Amino acid sequence: MKSFKFRLEALLKFRKMQEEQAQILFWQATNQFRIEKEELAKLEENVLQNMNLLRNFQQNLLSIETFKSFHHYFDKMKKEIQQQNESVKRADEYRQECLKNLEEAVKGHKVVEKFREKKIQDYQAELLKEEQKILDEIGLQLYVREK
Repeated sequence: MKSFKFRLEALLKFRKMQEEQAQILFWQATNQFRIEKEELAKLEENVLQNMNLLRNFQQNLLSIETFKSFHHYFDKMKKEIQQQNESVKRADEYRQECLKNLEEAVKGHKVVEKFREKKIQDYQAELLKEEQKILDEIGLQLYVREK
């Protein structure tokens, strides 16, 4: 009997490659999401530090110019935080999309892998059947010779 040859081996390799690419994209998206969140945390921390600085300055007399500078700074930081929040949201959406693609790729690979395993089991069952047939023939020939 011929050795086992899975006819869909190319498809299996392709699906495995798709899964690996999806894993890489998910990792990159997760990393980008983490970076965006860290940047947002830095901006928020910076605003808190400057608010504390403003409170300290308010204990002394503040000039209008200094107060205006703080006010403009806080307005600018508020816009930056809003933009960074949007960046975090987009990064999270992309990460979720990559996760969905990864799940689909894993599912596609598993389907072909299970089909391959089923074919291997069928092949092994056929081998056992052939082997049993040969043993039965040998047993029959030995029985006929003894008579």
